[in-house]
Amino acid sequence: MSIWSDTPRISGPPDTQDIGVILGYVKDLANTVAKMAKDLEFLVNGNLDANNIRANSIETKNLKANSITAEKIQVGAVTADKITVNELSAISANLGHIVAGLIESVEIFGSYIATSYGSFPFVEMSNTENMIGAYKSRDSFIQVYSPVERLSPVVRFSTNGVDSYIFYDPSDNRFSFTSNYADINVSTNGTIELYAPQVRVIDWSSLINNTTGRSLAEDLNL
Repeated sequence: MSIWSDTPRISGPPDTQDIGVILGYVKDLANTVAKMAKDLEFLVNGNLDANNIRANSIETKNLKANSITAEKIQVGAVTADKITVNELSAISANLGHIVAGLIESVEIFGSYIATSYGSFPFVEMSNTENMIGAYKSRDSFIQVYSPVERLSPVVRFSTNGVDSYIFYDPSDNRFSFTSNYADINVSTNGTIELYAPQVRVIDWSSLINNTTGRSLAEDLNL
């Protein structure tokens, strides 16, 4: 394909009777027409691509709606730095592995979100039974999960197989701190106050003097 530095122009015939000048003009005219025909044939046969288009030479005012479709775009021709959109709702494909960027002021539904992938520590959020979790290791973590329908979401503290729980049971209107093995310690440098119509223990032998080791039942000779 020929390369023009400017648009080819065909001048009028020379005003002369000199046969040599006229023959030269005809020769130049034939060469110019041959080049134009060759270039037009090249373009008509589908050889027009990005390498043959001058920068900023195509304006969108000459582009019909729906005239550009995915199969007409060369693979790799469109990059992210050349796209500006208001919404990505039209993208239904898998977005792949996104490794950088900032997501701000959005709504995300039905997703699993974690602060680390495949290593500890990490925090996760999920729309499954294990709703929120903070994991120091595989055997040391805190979970907010829903093991049974009748209870509120349960806060579970677990270390080396020892589990403790905080939850509310609406069936008997009971807010509970429980553990399968661990002692429960409530301590302060101030005063512990219990305000309730009743404070219940199993019996007086359950109240132990921490200094003497004797129960209230023993001190009362019950």
